[in-house]
Amino acid sequence: MQCYTELVPPTAVTHAVSLPFLHADANNLVLAKTSLLQVFSVEGGGNGAQGSRERLVLVGEYSLAGTVTSLARVKTLDTKSGGEAVLIAFKDAKLSLIEWDQENFRISTVSLHFYEGDNVVVPPFGPSLGECESILTIDPSSRCAALKFGARQLAILPFRQFGDELAAEEEGEFDTEPTLKRTESIAHVNGETEQTPYKASFTLALTALDPSVSHAVHLAFLHEYREPTFGILSATVEPSYSLIEERKDILTYTVLTLDLEQRASTNLISVPKLPSTLWKVMPLPLPIGGALLIGTNELVHVDQSGKANATAVNEFAKVESDFGMADQSHLNLKLEDCRIEVLDSRTGELLVITNDGSIAIVSFQMLGRSISAVNVRRAARENGNTTIYSSPSCIARLDGNQIFVGSEDGASSLLGWSRPTTSLSRKRSHAQMLEKDIDEEDDEDEDDDDLYEAAPEPKKRATSETAVSSNAPYTFSIKDELPGTGPINEACIGCSSENKERLELAAGTGRKRASRLTFMRRDIVPINHRSMQLGNAKSAWAVRARQRNAALPEFDNLLFVSEGDVTKVYDISDDEAESGYTERSAPEFESEGETIDMATVAEGTIVVQCRRTEMRTYSPTLGLDQIIPMTDEETDEDLNIVHVSFNDPYVLIIRGDSSVQVQSVHGRELEPLEGEGMITEKKWLSGSVYSGDLTQQESALFLLHAEGGLHVFSLPDLQPIYTAPNLPHLPPVLAADAAVRRVGTKDTLAELLLANLGQDDSTRPYLIVRTAMDDVVLYEPFIWPQGSNDSWHAHLRFRKVPLSYVPKYNEQVAELQQDGRPAPLKRVAVNGYHAVNIPGSPSLLLLKEPSSLPRILELRDTHPSKRSISISPLHRPGCESGFLTIIADDQLQESQLPEDAWYGTGWSIQRSDLAEDIRHIAYHERRGVYIIASCKYVDFYFAGEDGRHPDQDDLELRPQVPLYTIHLVSATSHKILNSVELPYLETVTALKVMMLEVSENTHEQKPLVAVSTAAQRGEDMPAKGAIIIYDIIDVVPEPGVPESGFKLYQLAREQSRGAITALAGPFPGGFLGTAQGLKLMVRGLKEDGSCLPVAFLDAQSHTNTLKVLPGRGMWLAGDVWKGVWFGGFTEEPYKLTVMGKSPRSKMEVMAVDFLPFDGALYVLVTDAEMDLHVLQYDPENPKSVNGMRLLHRSTFHVGHFVTNMLLVPSSLKPFETQDRDMANGTNDATDDEATRPPPSLFHVLTTSTSGSVGLVTPLDEAAYRRLSALQTHLTAILEHAAGLNPRAYRAIEAESFGGAKGVVDGTLIKRIGELGAARRADVLGRAGSDGWGIRSDLEIIGGGGLGYL
Repeated sequence: MQCYTELVPPTAVTHAVSLPFLHADANNLVLAKTSLLQVFSVEGGGNGAQGSRERLVLVGEYSLAGTVTSLARVKTLDTKSGGEAVLIAFKDAKLSLIEWDQENFRISTVSLHFYEGDNVVVPPFGPSLGECESILTIDPSSRCAALKFGARQLAILPFRQFGDELAAEEEGEFDTEPTLKRTESIAHVNGETEQTPYKASFTLALTALDPSVSHAVHLAFLHEYREPTFGILSATVEPSYSLIEERKDILTYTVLTLDLEQRASTNLISVPKLPSTLWKVMPLPLPIGGALLIGTNELVHVDQSGKANATAVNEFAKVESDFGMADQSHLNLKLEDCRIEVLDSRTGELLVITNDGSIAIVSFQMLGRSISAVNVRRAARENGNTTIYSSPSCIARLDGNQIFVGSEDGASSLLGWSRPTTSLSRKRSHAQMLEKDIDEEDDEDEDDDDLYEAAPEPKKRATSETAVSSNAPYTFSIKDELPGTGPINEACIGCSSENKERLELAAGTGRKRASRLTFMRRDIVPINHRSMQLGNAKSAWAVRARQRNAALPEFDNLLFVSEGDVTKVYDISDDEAESGYTERSAPEFESEGETIDMATVAEGTIVVQCRRTEMRTYSPTLGLDQIIPMTDEETDEDLNIVHVSFNDPYVLIIRGDSSVQVQSVHGRELEPLEGEGMITEKKWLSGSVYSGDLTQQESALFLLHAEGGLHVFSLPDLQPIYTAPNLPHLPPVLAADAAVRRVGTKDTLAELLLANLGQDDSTRPYLIVRTAMDDVVLYEPFIWPQGSNDSWHAHLRFRKVPLSYVPKYNEQVAELQQDGRPAPLKRVAVNGYHAVNIPGSPSLLLLKEPSSLPRILELRDTHPSKRSISISPLHRPGCESGFLTIIADDQLQESQLPEDAWYGTGWSIQRSDLAEDIRHIAYHERRGVYIIASCKYVDFYFAGEDGRHPDQDDLELRPQVPLYTIHLVSATSHKILNSVELPYLETVTALKVMMLEVSENTHEQKPLVAVSTAAQRGEDMPAKGAIIIYDIIDVVPEPGVPESGFKLYQLAREQSRGAITALAGPFPGGFLGTAQGLKLMVRGLKEDGSCLPVAFLDAQSHTNTLKVLPGRGMWLAGDVWKGVWFGGFTEEPYKLTVMGKSPRSKMEVMAVDFLPFDGALYVLVTDAEMDLHVLQYDPENPKSVNGMRLLHRSTFHVGHFVTNMLLVPSSLKPFETQDRDMANGTNDATDDEATRPPPSLFHVLTTSTSGSVGLVTPLDEAAYRRLSALQTHLTAILEHAAGLNPRAYRAIEAESFGGAKGVVDGTLIKRIGELGAARRADVLGRAGSDGWGIRSDLEIIGGGGLGYL
């Protein structure tokens, strides 16, 4: 019984499509990251604010219960938003049509189509649907979509067009009673039916379209055809690289026209004997037309008449094909997995981004009206930034000379381009002439046009004001980047701080030039500058005051420090070298008594001091101006100030009797605004004054009513303009016109704040609500319906934003809080982030990256305090855009956020570029350094002892092989301290730091670095292996670099006949385990530097992963074919024994690890099908045949290729630690079970190629039943994006025994916050839990036990 939770979502971009999605004029980008769908809009640039750069800003993020295989845009009739729709293809032949729902501000699923099961005939001995590549293509006029799935199946999904009904009437379809098919209409509650945007889909065999199309390589719909027409690249036999001599030039390009009514096709053209290495059909729009066929070594253009022009881009094109080609082999381009997109629609030029990130431009040479040549040129230095570091996985062209390049290997880029134009040129370009000719031809054929033909798209005519010079160079630049943490090659737990209790997850991420050394932490580690003792500080405020006629100073100049009963004033010096703070005598400043808050208004000319029962205003030189007492007008009693909010020129005060006062700047003074009616009659808990994009830069007052409703008042007249009484029910969409709920569960709300979140050049307003249980709920405002010229609040709505945050209860802080009120939420601006500080111990920051949802992260406190800590922004030389905190011993600490950190995943992620591909990483605790195995790619040459190849091949474009280096990297500065280069062709297969026995005589053990290698020297030579043991010794450090006093010293190097593919250890006695060829060996070090085997075991297959349970002699071995072996190691005599094997006879193991829990031993295995298998070693179970068969407990589909598994301890107690006998009312003291300590809890961390980090947590019986019931209810209640079923996605049909319990989907459990208060309470009640119980469960399964990270 386990729970799998995704701690870090996938970041590797797999698919992208650009379209107007949110509305008809939008410029949006829809991305798929394996099982995550994100909608972006492109903001900035253009004619807006000068200097604002284009940014990709996240609009919405949706978790999908499926693996996306393709995205495409579709122009359907009458979408809700007026924009276009997106068709998503999933693994196993599913299609989902989604559109944007403006009313609820999220995606809406129109339909789900699946082509699997009984309605599709699959050959009995052919490959399954999951093993076949599926290809989705859309007709450019959106008349239909085609999905090639299975081996030879084609599904056609037609879409409705303008005039379909008229055509049907003319043909007499509606003469009889109109009976709409079930699939073509949507029934409404009132009995009406609404036509769907699609018609009934149908499937065909590809061989039914054309008998020669038996092995399809790729297909795509073509432009400029009256009927849906696609080009298909196919062969009569399977193309094969290894059989290139026998199967040379076997591909045929065929153009077929579809008749959707008759479900038939017509063959238009066929081009035979094309190169066998072509792999993609790319349709080209006007002015070029036709299709570009992309091969690994060549580009072939086929026009509408079937004329082909080919260009060879490297020396291999002529070798593998006899097809006639123009020779541009000097370019040495490799087109495997390249991405091509139209660069300039006016000239038809194409942009090529190759697998190594280099850029090339394809242009077409015209002869008359046909293409005579395809020319390719590499981008040169004059083209600006011509390198993209990560290889592209997808490409999408956006409006405004921008191209998005997605990548699975690193960061994805928004590439901008420009090109000089010659103005006022009357000479027309060839593209314009071609367009003119086409227009004339269209006019001649107009009479022959079908009367009811779909409306043609308006042609974009190039004006004669600007003409593009075809010789002018393009200039490229990267406008924005989406950071990525995938793929995670290997990870380990390390430590970079002096505090050894706080660790980090260090990983080598990315591939080739995009590879980075990545450090992941669950909290923000600020850069601390200096701490100082300024009295017994309890709170501090830095302000920037100015004289009335002077300019606003660049830095803060006054610091107010409250010591509880006394408040002192300090001047902040502008000189970085000085101590910084000098106490100032201000006789008119009221220093006695408690100060609640300090701020400036009137653009820094009035300093406001908020005290417990009054407010005081001062001049910039701290001369007293005003005393504003808080008295009850009827009883003249002094009222306490319980809440204050500043927003120049207004100050909001909420007093002890829940009344509101708003002070406004008039001249040099603050004067109260007079209000009447609701604002004076009702009681208010909290509120804030806001002015920004939401209110069109007007000021407005947002108040939280005592009963929980949201009320908005205009300023300065305090008139009610908006009310949302349903706020305490926390509905998914909050609207003013929603029916008021009188009954149902309500949350008790404590605080409300409206704030902008984001970075300086990209912020969004959010409504932040804090409940009495300290939960934080976020709402994002939106306008519906759009387009009206009413005021900003007329159609205002709020959408709940997912936020995974479990508040921590701190007893010491709760005891110290006065009047039971927590410290208020606070808007802060630090290091370019507009954020909200949630005070506590530790303090929290709610912040947002432009490309992510808002996240809450802890601020790491090096000196934990018992008090609630809030941060105060500070801007002074040496600590620009920083902040102040009060640490232990009442000291003031100056800090800044790290410059290079990224918080978009909810973790703090920092990356370091070592300029090499990082493959393996380990941490040496005693020395405090990381050991890294990285590689760079060099040309391959045959080894000297290889007798079959006396002469090297005469190739310019040589194959590349990795050349490995072992680096020592400092854990603090992340700089390379020492490097050892390995011999040519020697590949590192594993790298570990472990305690090994270094002497047979003294049995001394010390931490050593073990490296295993494999040398594959050519196809005809046997593989060699080596095991290398390094010690880290002390050397004289470099001057000024004390951490450089370490060096790698080779203790032993043992050659072996076969490749050493895996390492594990230490075994009991300080021995080392290796997998070598078809053997498992345990080796020991001797004094003479040899590393000899002491025990071995014959394996059945190539072992790729080996694990040892720490402190025990138990081991696991996973191979690429048979599955998992579980065994033990004994010392006297030395012996390896197999104790159990996995029940499945075939399993390609990716990663494996132990998971002990409550006296049972579980084994977690992930395979190449992206499934997680839970096995158990239970020799007492009769089905396990004395333990020789590991029991298969459950299977769970992770959806990502897992690269690592790490067994880590939990800092939390297990779910239930009560005694088992207490439930029966007896507790016998003699019983061992009643007195034994509670079981320790372990987790297994998983990392994947998509950049995600998962957590597997063991569950006891009660927790499993509770969470499993909750998962069942949430699956039925929650809205699932794209209409997919999470249960079908996660559950796998596998061999299991009766009553086997599955793995709980913790990612689904974390979505419980999306429900309103009433439904959440109902679901929790049915599952047998409550608010505090689910909070405890979410903390454990959500990584709360990783408090040390």
